[in-house]
Amino acid sequence: MEYLNPVLVGVFASLIVLYSAFKVYFYASSRVKYSAARLFLMRDKTISSLKALVVSVVIFITGRVVSILILLNVLGESVIYSVRVPIDVTATILLTYALLSLHEVVKPRRVEVKASRSSS
Repeated sequence: MEYLNPVLVGVFASLIVLYSAFKVYFYASSRVKYSAARLFLMRDKTISSLKALVVSVVIFITGRVVSILILLNVLGESVIYSVRVPIDVTATILLTYALLSLHEVVKPRRVEVKASRSSS
């Protein structure tokens, strides 16, 4: 465990989530109508990413409940490394998946139109 520090993993995972959130925000706010249309056109991917987002929030709240129980001395502080850190990492991974899926949905696509040859 000395090579894989949970705090370091949390920092890197949080930076990835932050970067993904900025990318989704940038693409969604730059072309609002296009992004909204893509959310409805890519319905299955949108629904799966929103489900992952909801599960991520539920897992995150579970981690906060564990933290509150530690502060109230209901649980010992050893629970932080054995329970809360894996909960936080799981929530971060799911949040990253949800944001990257949403990024794929709202990201503008380049469409190239090839000119057709007309026979003369």
